[in-house]
Amino acid sequence: MLLPLLRLTLVAVLLLGASLSQAGQLAIIIDDIGYSAALGKRSLNLPGNFTFAVLPHAPHGSRLAREGAAMGKEIMLHNPMSNIRNLPLDAGALASGMSHRDFIRTLEDNLRSIPEARGLNNHMGSQLTQESEPMGWLMQYLGEHGYYFIDSRTTADSQAWETARRYRIPTLKRDVFLDHERSVESVMRQLKQAIELARTRGYALAIGHPYPETLMVLEQITPLLADAGVNLVPISVLLERPEAPLSIVGRSCLAPPLSLWRPPVGSQSMAGGPDAATEKLSPLVTERRPYRLSQHLLLN
Repeated sequence: MLLPLLRLTLVAVLLLGASLSQAGQLAIIIDDIGYSAALGKRSLNLPGNFTFAVLPHAPHGSRLAREGAAMGKEIMLHNPMSNIRNLPLDAGALASGMSHRDFIRTLEDNLRSIPEARGLNNHMGSQLTQESEPMGWLMQYLGEHGYYFIDSRTTADSQAWETARRYRIPTLKRDVFLDHERSVESVMRQLKQAIELARTRGYALAIGHPYPETLMVLEQITPLLADAGVNLVPISVLLERPEAPLSIVGRSCLAPPLSLWRPPVGSQSMAGGPDAATEKLSPLVTERRPYRLSQHLLLN
C-alpha cells in the first residue's frame, strides 16, 4: 500500500490540468511475463484492461497466459530477438543470421507455447528489427495467420513498424516506456506523459514491466484513470480505431486455433502497401533482460 501522501501526490499529478471534455484511450502492455510467478500473478490482478506480453518457454509463462486469458485479459507473445549489445538471448529467440526455415520453425514453436496470444511484440530486438529480410518473414507469417504486431521500439532505427504496414499487418508502435528508470517517481512521470498523449491525440500505447515499483503505481492509479479523462483498453481496441495507422475494422485480429495453422510459406516478399508516413521516431531505448526475483537491479 502507498502512503496516503504519496497517493495524494499521484492523484494530483494525474488530475491537475486534465481536460475532461475529451476522453482518450490508453493501452498498457506489461512485458516480460513468465519468470516470476508471484509478480506475474500480481500483474494479472491489476484492475482494468491491461495487455500481457508473455515470454515463450519461460518457467511460468504458459500457466500465466492461460490464467490471464481465463480472466478475460488480452495476451501477446513477447518474442526475444537479437540485440545490438550482444546480450544473452532467452529461449525462443529470433536471431540474426537464421535461415528462413529455422526462423519460421522457431516462431511457430513460440506461438504454440502461448496459444492464447493474439499478437506479438519484440523483446529486445534492437538488431533484428533493423533487418529488412527477417522482418519481412515475420510480418508475412503473422499476416497469414491472423496476428497483429506491436513494435516495442527498442531502437529508433527499427524497421518493424514500417514493414508491418507494408505487409498490411494490424500494427502500432510504443509511445512511452513507463519504467525505463525504476522508481515510483519516474513511473508516475511516464504515466502522466502517456495520459496526456492519450488525451491530446486520442490514444496512446505504453509499455511497462512487472517491477514492484511499476505495479505499485498502477494498482493505485488505474481506478482513477477515467477521472483523468482516459479509458484503459486492450491493444486490440486501439487497433480498431478508424484513425489508427492501419485499422483492423472489418477483420479479426484473433489468431486461429492451432489446428487451423497452415505450413509456413516461402520467403518471397509480398506486394507491399504504401510506405509508412514519415514520423519522428522514438528515442533509442536501452534494452532490458527479463525481471527475476533474484535481481535487485536489472543489468542492461
